[in-house]
Amino acid sequence: MRKGWPLVFTGTYEHSIDAKNRLAIPAEIRAQLWDARPERVVRDAPVSVYVTLGEKQSLCLYTEQSFEQRASELDRSELDPEEVLEYERLWYSLSRKVEIDAQGRVRMPDHLLEMAGLGKDVVLIGAKDRVEIRDRQSWHAHVKESLARRPNMLMNPRRAMKPPKANEEPRQ
Repeated sequence: MRKGWPLVFTGTYEHSIDAKNRLAIPAEIRAQLWDARPERVVRDAPVSVYVTLGEKQSLCLYTEQSFEQRASELDRSELDPEEVLEYERLWYSLSRKVEIDAQGRVRMPDHLLEMAGLGKDVVLIGAKDRVEIRDRQSWHAHVKESLARRPNMLMNPRRAMKPPKANEEPRQ
């Protein structure tokens, strides 16, 4: 990954949350996080991520850069200002900055695990700008059901893109 480029997280990783609510971050993801750190960061300084409550009984891990980008995007939201204020209250209050320890683990906040309804067996899924943490059994059932309901969902990504506007060049 080149400095300055946004991270894109991919993959599915089965892990467990231990008795102290620690979750091992896969080595592949840790390497991406390490490489993406700003150059001003001291070489051996720990890597931090933000953990937030996600949709449908999940937690999300964001890099500091992605978390700050989401915050900036909220400033330009077209939603009603009252909706944005309430969203910000909830999102920021239900987010926590955590460090990845020397063994590659993060301690998941108790209240967030409880709110997401996550137990011991989880799956970490790359979801573009974040890593989602979901119940393992529920995730596998969701994937199976989604692909059965919409077998063509995993189309060529170019088909998922919006068609170019009249004055734009076609995408290659």
